[in-house]
Amino acid sequence: MEVLLTGLEWFAVFVVGLLARFALLLVVVAILAIPPALVLMAIGGYGLARRSALGVSRVDGLDWRRDLYYSPGHTWVKRDRGLGLKVGLDDLARRLLPGARRVELPSVGTVLQEGDVATVIACGDKQVRIASPVEGTVTAVNRAVASNTSLIHRDPYARGWLFSVAPASDRSPALLRGELARSWLKAESTRLSRFLETELGVAAADGGEFVSPAPPLLSQAQWEALTRAFLKAS
Repeated sequence: MEVLLTGLEWFAVFVVGLLARFALLLVVVAILAIPPALVLMAIGGYGLARRSALGVSRVDGLDWRRDLYYSPGHTWVKRDRGLGLKVGLDDLARRLLPGARRVELPSVGTVLQEGDVATVIACGDKQVRIASPVEGTVTAVNRAVASNTSLIHRDPYARGWLFSVAPASDRSPALLRGELARSWLKAESTRLSRFLETELGVAAADGGEFVSPAPPLLSQAQWEALTRAFLKAS
């Protein structure tokens, strides 16, 4: 009997020790796992808060920012007290330019007429000329985009802006804004899907998420047709 009790005590000590080690392991894993989880949550929360602060929302699979003016060539314009009119690409345009490798910006002081080529963006062996949506003199360019083209894709409505101009007049740009811009962008999303499917023979959506074929997969003629139809490239 004494031997049995001794054995049971030893077994109990072993089990308690094993449980203690397991509990310690769980604590260590929790300590190591919580910080990354908190970081991911913080990043996600910051992204949502920033989108809300900028007024960015979804329209038929595309992002749009409600306080901007939009041109037929899928550039946006925003009044900036310090720079005049700031110009960038909207979400449809940036999705047509995946893998942008080089951005050529205009020189400060350049006088642009509406429709003049202001920026050239290269995607591999393909490139597209972006027209100025407004008339004026270039006052600043976003050199950060020239050195880090990913800004066009990561933050097209803010840090990914291209250039700014001092407008030739004080009149507001004759471009779409507000609900008219929202409806137009939604219609453009549909038009692009049909264009890709009927003209290029490729799908524009995968599981509900808007996608566009990579420029290297398109022939030069297909690329020119696509950019001419939606970016008004000359």
